[in-house]
Amino acid sequence: MIFNFTDDTRFYFFREPVDMRKGIHSLYHLVKTTGKMDALNGDGYVFIGRTRKSIKVLRWQKEGFVLYNKKLELGCYSLPQQLSEGAFFELERNILDQMVNDIKHKSSGNELRQKAQSTL
Repeated sequence: MIFNFTDDTRFYFFREPVDMRKGIHSLYHLVKTTGKMDALNGDGYVFIGRTRKSIKVLRWQKEGFVLYNKKLELGCYSLPQQLSEGAFFELERNILDQMVNDIKHKSSGNELRQKAQSTL
């Protein structure tokens, strides 16, 4: 897992693609109003962009929100199977791990490094 969460952290996936320009306050608003959930409970709320190249996880930690963000230069994230109704559905940690680590792309790691170096 690329993010630092405790073993008892629960994750909820927002089933609709999200504008990845949204920040902490906008994502919190989605959790609170659309999902009718308590974003202050320490759970992780997972959002993915329309192109599936970006993923964000919103979580309350003691004094404030933390927003984890990972954007892919090549490839895209796979989507989890949606088993329930509602704006959010619970996502098991191992499924989130697979989703984040099983990136769909046809390019090699060398191509990723070369692309990253050429943009610096």
